[in-house]
Amino acid sequence: MKRFLSLTLFITGIWLIVSCSGPSDKLLDKQVDASIEQGNSELELLNQKILDNNNDDKLFIERAEYYLAHQQADSALRDIFIAIDINNDEPAHFVLMSDAYLVLGNPDKCKESLDKALAIDASNKETRLKLAMLYLYMREYDESARVATQLIKDDNINPEAYFIRGYGQMEKGDTLAAISDFKAAADQDQEYYDAYLQLGIIFSAKHHPLTVEYLNSAIKIRPNTIQPYYQLALFFQENEQIQKAITTYQAIIGIEPDFVFAYYNLGYINLVYLRDFDKAIEYFTKVVEIDPGYAEAWYNRGWSYELAGNAGLARKDYEKTLEIKTNFQLAVDGLNRLDNQ
Repeated sequence: MKRFLSLTLFITGIWLIVSCSGPSDKLLDKQVDASIEQGNSELELLNQKILDNNNDDKLFIERAEYYLAHQQADSALRDIFIAIDINNDEPAHFVLMSDAYLVLGNPDKCKESLDKALAIDASNKETRLKLAMLYLYMREYDESARVATQLIKDDNINPEAYFIRGYGQMEKGDTLAAISDFKAAADQDQEYYDAYLQLGIIFSAKHHPLTVEYLNSAIKIRPNTIQPYYQLALFFQENEQIQKAITTYQAIIGIEPDFVFAYYNLGYINLVYLRDFDKAIEYFTKVVEIDPGYAEAWYNRGWSYELAGNAGLARKDYEKTLEIKTNFQLAVDGLNRLDNQ
């Protein structure tokens, strides 16, 4: 049975060192020309607005947000610096700078930017939330909890702060505290996908039936997102609710036809639980078609062939497994079994 991991708390950021001097007309002209060549009408429009008014910090921030959204980190941070050079009293500019630095993996510069934003407006909720998330990103869980707790004291209706604090508690291993905070986040915002997902994951590890309720809530909020379906399918599989697991894996394939882990686990179910070796072979074949380097799938297809009485194809798959992973002991054992028959 194969698992996959994905983050539910996603924090973005970027890092670039540039001068704080204003743009020259030649630089702006080059940017407009480049965007025209790319046929990017949205960027063309932003560039033209800046050409018409290159002292408007909000325009540079708007373009920086565009660049961040399109993963053009250097250009984004350059515009943020220009905006701050025009207006250094706007805390939101420094908050955006913190996002930029974090994308490029520089939490120290991110923290410095947030400190500057807080120096301008110490009570700003968004900035303080970003700081709590930054501490979480840096695995400074106590500091993250301190900032989040103060936010909750200032305003008890704060689902983001509850979620951040809960995530830190979960990382520290205090699942009871995490559950309490995630529930508070979900109660305050009934569309809080990440809170329901984390509750589902925690209760799934406990084999608790509430898992289904929480994961179905996450699915209802994001019906085309794979992870809650996958967590639910794993829960059904691990608790031997096999038909429900099959139905859920098939729902995943309906959303994402090349989702390799769904095919792999369907193969595993047919091999181990249902003993339907032909069906298992069909699913593992699909896996290796999608991912030819998936050694475990080659091995399990070989095992399926062996149990189905096809020693020749089993041998080929065991040999293929060892081409990918030289010391794959189960494949070695499989070849030894075939040699001893």
